[in-house]
Amino acid sequence: MTGTAILTHGDLDGITSGAISLLAHPSSDVYFSRPSQIANDLRRVARDSPSVVVISDIAVNVTLFPEILRALERFPDSTVVHWIDHHPILDRQREGLAKRVDLFHEVGPCAAELVYRKFEPQLPEHAVRLALYGAIGDYCDGTPFAVSRLEDYDKRTLYLEAGLLVQALQEIDYRHESRELLRALSLGIQPSSMGDIVALAMKATRIEHEIFRYVRQAAKKHGPVGYVIDMPLGGYRGKSAKFAAYVTDSKVGISARSSDGEVDMSIRRRRAEVDLNRALQEVLADFDGAHGGGHPAAAGASMSRADFLEFVRRLAEYVESIRPGSTGAV
Repeated sequence: MTGTAILTHGDLDGITSGAISLLAHPSSDVYFSRPSQIANDLRRVARDSPSVVVISDIAVNVTLFPEILRALERFPDSTVVHWIDHHPILDRQREGLAKRVDLFHEVGPCAAELVYRKFEPQLPEHAVRLALYGAIGDYCDGTPFAVSRLEDYDKRTLYLEAGLLVQALQEIDYRHESRELLRALSLGIQPSSMGDIVALAMKATRIEHEIFRYVRQAAKKHGPVGYVIDMPLGGYRGKSAKFAAYVTDSKVGISARSSDGEVDMSIRRRRAEVDLNRALQEVLADFDGAHGGGHPAAAGASMSRADFLEFVRRLAEYVESIRPGSTGAV
């Protein structure tokens, strides 16, 4: 039983988390996962009986949590499993994970910051830049760690480097180029020195401006929720969800794409106190086969395409029910 496996998310926070984990555990196998498939990915990794597994930036899906626990049981007792995450979790999930994994969980910082803090004694100097890229990319740059470490640099340069990554990731293949990028970052190569990353970032920025114009024309509104569905261009859902909220002057924005009778969506809040993660746990309970979650300000969900408009209506009712000073429905 040898080797280390790293499972991480494919956004900037996940990629920088994975790069930091790779610095702490060189020669690891790297896999990208997401909340809906982490149980299956853990089962596949368990077949190789790795000595160490590092999981980062993967939210715990409430519906699939029993499957996650069963998947963890497939690892030998000698396998050390580090689960490092910043998404909200229930107490029972925390207790269940802690029985099998070395859980490092904290809401507020990004996952990259947590991975850096977890393995700091093993890391080279440039790893802190990766943690800060993740913080910037996940809107978690206001933590004491991030604020303090940004003082060590001209932070304008770090925001440029992180911005290049955020934009380029809109155009990078989730499975292949992302892994190459992760390894390049672990080597200390700056994004501005990666010609392909700079070119993709510029392309993505031009596309983003076009998407904004499209959303302005196509977005619809139901109460405090603005939404757009099936844009002619794939990707950019987080950004277009924010655009949908803005152009419809709504508290919550949704960008959804349908395929094979299912709809996958990104959800963002705008000038609102609603906790989107809590909202989804309550609203999705009424829809068979639906699942989702995330952060208070940014979340995602999947469900049957036939249920989408009813979901928008229910979410709008939930948002309207929130009183000032509260994050949940009353």
